[in-house]
Amino acid sequence: MMTKQLLKWLIAMIIFFFLTLPALAENTFTGFIHDGSTMVPVRGVLQSMGAQVQWVPETQEVTVEKDEFLIVLKVDVKQALVNGNEQALDVPPLLRDGSTYLPLRFIAQALGARVDWEPTTNTASITFEGKTVQVRVTQPAPSAAISAATVQSFTKKINGANVTGVIIPAHSGLKPKIALANGQIGTTQSLADMAKTNNAVVAINGTFFSAYEGIPVPWNNLIKDGQVVHIGNTGSAFGFTKDGQVKLERLRIIIKGGTDGSFTYPNNWYAYGVNHWPAENGNLAFLFNSAWGKTLGFSHGTNIVVTDGKVTKIAENEDVEIPTNGFVISLHGSEKYLADRFKIGTTVNYVVSYTNLEEQEVDWDDVITAVGAGPSLVQDGKIIVDPASEGFTEPKILSQSLTRSAIGVNGQGDIILINTVANMQTLAEIMKELGAVQAMNLDGGASSGIYHNGKYLVQPGRNLSNALIFVK
Repeated sequence: MMTKQLLKWLIAMIIFFFLTLPALAENTFTGFIHDGSTMVPVRGVLQSMGAQVQWVPETQEVTVEKDEFLIVLKVDVKQALVNGNEQALDVPPLLRDGSTYLPLRFIAQALGARVDWEPTTNTASITFEGKTVQVRVTQPAPSAAISAATVQSFTKKINGANVTGVIIPAHSGLKPKIALANGQIGTTQSLADMAKTNNAVVAINGTFFSAYEGIPVPWNNLIKDGQVVHIGNTGSAFGFTKDGQVKLERLRIIIKGGTDGSFTYPNNWYAYGVNHWPAENGNLAFLFNSAWGKTLGFSHGTNIVVTDGKVTKIAENEDVEIPTNGFVISLHGSEKYLADRFKIGTTVNYVVSYTNLEEQEVDWDDVITAVGAGPSLVQDGKIIVDPASEGFTEPKILSQSLTRSAIGVNGQGDIILINTVANMQTLAEIMKELGAVQAMNLDGGASSGIYHNGKYLVQPGRNLSNALIFVK
């Protein structure tokens, strides 16, 4: 039998729930998709952020005042005034059911608001000055109805620079993937051929690589189909999760290995890099998987073959095959002491951990595609260019104006790919002007190129070792 005290507690909790329910709902609004843009209610969203919103029915104008911001908009006009300066809109303000709606991208650009998109619920979270408003998009464009034709290419002048680019809508149905030249690391191929081989709608050059001497291996981090296929812990990385989320981080990848179920001494081992050519006189511990090819292609070092989680071969100064269902641990110089951990039949596995520059762990376990390069240009809507802090030392990255490629994402989840001539600061300003809330520099110079719908928008001056592609 329920006691009086318990009954009072239940009644109090029910009253509390119903009293707080409106407060939870008042910062959640409904939006919709129009001409590829996410439209949100002006009055509800901006007033919840502390802005004053006025509607002038005679002229169908909306004025928005918030601290130093004064924004004037007019229904069906693709131009806004922000503190007296004209700013173009992708989609004009619309009237629907007596309410005025604005493109979400404009709010992110004009106010510098942060926008996070949750694709599983079609919800945008807009954060500005510590306040968060949610907009549930009730009419998302169905991916089955969208084709490659919805991808927009453009050429325009921004901040005095000629910019060529592509915008891939968030609901385009195109999936990002890493393409390796000829299907493996260590070779080169034209950007167009990589795109055609993989039936890509869009392709852009990826990370830096050894273009002038030696084996043309990448320099920075690459994740392909959920597997780390190269480690180069300099710069930043731009990653995509399976559900379409985008992540930007000054990423550092660490490989920690174990034997017979233990990751502590004397069973532990490690690898400095993945799929990178080892110098004969180096003190190195590298891991090679099938992205490197069918064999190692060199015959020095102590090479331990792991197939289906067990050591199947240990070879000294001998080239070995790389199993498709395993990997090879290659030890050189002073790191050969790790060979004592392995015998034929030993159970071997490893874990991948991800940290930032401050050596704090970051959540990248769900990333299935990532291209590393850098430096970061824009993060959470703010320009953050600092290449020296990311490990870059060359003037062509630190200060010079050269041909560049860059990748970004705007507030509604559209991917922005561009090519231009600029220094890093100007490149960041261009990406922010295009609406990017996260953006990163890619490889540049003769490597810089963009491919769209079967032709080059910008043709690279050389063959490439890798690319970021978007496929149906």
